[in-house]
Order: sequence, then structure tokens, then C-alpha cells
Amino acid sequence: MKCLILLLSTLSAATAFSQQRFTNQYVGVSSLRPLSPKVPRINGNVARLVSPSTRPFRSEPLNARGTVQDEKTVAADITTTSRSDEAADKAKTVELIALGIWLISLTSFILINNYVGPFPVFLKQIPERVFFFSHMIGGMLFGGGIILTTCIEKLAANSKNPEVLEFYFSKIPGLDALIVVPAVTVSILSGIGLATVRYGGLMIAPPHISAIFDTLIAFMVWWGLTDLSTQTTAIKAVNEMYESYQAGETDLETPKVVLDRHFSNIVSCFFVLTLYSLMVFKPGTLVAFPWAPFT
Repeated sequence: MKCLILLLSTLSAATAFSQQRFTNQYVGVSSLRPLSPKVPRINGNVARLVSPSTRPFRSEPLNARGTVQDEKTVAADITTTSRSDEAADKAKTVELIALGIWLISLTSFILINNYVGPFPVFLKQIPERVFFFSHMIGGMLFGGGIILTTCIEKLAANSKNPEVLEFYFSKIPGLDALIVVPAVTVSILSGIGLATVRYGGLMIAPPHISAIFDTLIAFMVWWGLTDLSTQTTAIKAVNEMYESYQAGETDLETPKVVLDRHFSNIVSCFFVLTLYSLMVFKPGTLVAFPWAPFT
């Protein structure tokens, strides 16, 4: 369990770091100093302006016009941005690795308890009310986080407002790492603890208990493949939209990758509703499974 908590902390830190990196990548390009259309020329004691087209050609050092300095500034900006991109990519790689380890660890924990027996054995020594309280809090934060962020993201996408979208994708996705991931982990650990204390183990628990954990595994896989994996692409697209908005462009459209995420979010909400339906109706215990007549 300590290993799972350590992995969860690593995932949360990596996610928060990568989100901060991606949302702060704005490329600043120095503007070139324009040449004056007319150049003064001294003729005796009288100064008069002569059009550049009639002025004799004379080569000038590049640095006299500021070109070399400007090119150095642009090169420095590009180098800084490249380093930020590399750091953000590394952080995202760490996040994905931690996410994969988290999914594999939790899935293995569920399967071991379902097919081998109670693990670890000290779960039987923890009071049932401790597991029950943890399960209620974890489930509330988990389900509420998924449904609430789905609604907010849809409203932000429909607004087509670059400032609203930039705020959402720079702040709200961090809740996944700080609330949703810990909440679903606590729900799983406390749920297995409840099954162990109440029924003697997950492998001999009523059928609706196994159905709940199977649904949780399916949700975690779906959420990881369709939601977390597209956050980086969505953040980059929103940042580009926000930069265009700052440059003065108008009538900007919400990026397609942001709109496509809504389907994934809706499916995640149905997973949450399915989980709570299984907990309330307890198919196989209080009521029959819908497919019972065909088995």
C-alpha cells in the first residue's frame, strides 16, 4: 500500500509539473526595428531630406541596422522555447510511465484479492467504519470530479473564448492529479477492505462486488487512454489559440481536439453512473442481473 501511495504521489507531481510547463509556453519574438523612409543628408549648412530611392547606395554593417542583435534575440527565444519543450516532454513521459505503473499496480491488487485471497492480511484488523468512511469520501470526490469537469469543459468549449479555454486547461486539469486519481485509489483500496471485513474477501463477496471492480478497471483504462492522453495535445492547441487571440485575431474557433474530448468525458460519466447503480441496486443480491434470464 505504501508503494501505491508513493506511485500516486509521483503521478500527481509529474502531472502538475507537465501541466504547468505546457501552459506557460508562449514564444516571445522581438520585433525588428524599421528603417526610416527618409534619411537626412547634410549639404553645407542646410540639412534636407532625400528619398531613399535617390540616395546613392552605400553598404552598411548589419549591426548598424540592428539586424544582428534582433537575430540573436530571436535565436535566444527559440533556444529557450526548445528547452522548455524538451523539459515538458520529459515531464509528460514521466507522467505517462507513472500512470501506467499506477494502473498496473491497482489492477494487480484487485486481481490478487479476487483470485488469490485477502492481501495484505492486516486488512482484516482495520475497523469496518474506517473503510466505509474512506470509501464514501473517495467515491464522492471521484464521481463528482469526473462529472463536474465534464460539464465545465463543455461550457468552456462552447464559449469559444480563448481566455476561458486558456484558464480551464491551465488550472482545471490539475484536479485530475490532485483529486480524481487519489480519490479513485482510495475508493479501490477501501472497497477491497470493506469486502474483506464484511464478506471475508473479494473472491467470496456477492456478485455485484466483482462487477463494481470490473467496471472500475474498465473505467481506469478508458480514462487513461482517451482523457489523460489527449490533455497535452489539447493544451498545446489552446495555447496556440490564445496566442492568436493576443496577436489580435478574432472569430477564433475552439480547437477540434477539445471538442472531440467531450465524447470521452461523456463515456466516463456513464462509467460513474454504472458504478453507483451497481452499489445501490446490488444486482445478483437485491435484484437479478439484467442478463439473468438468458443465462
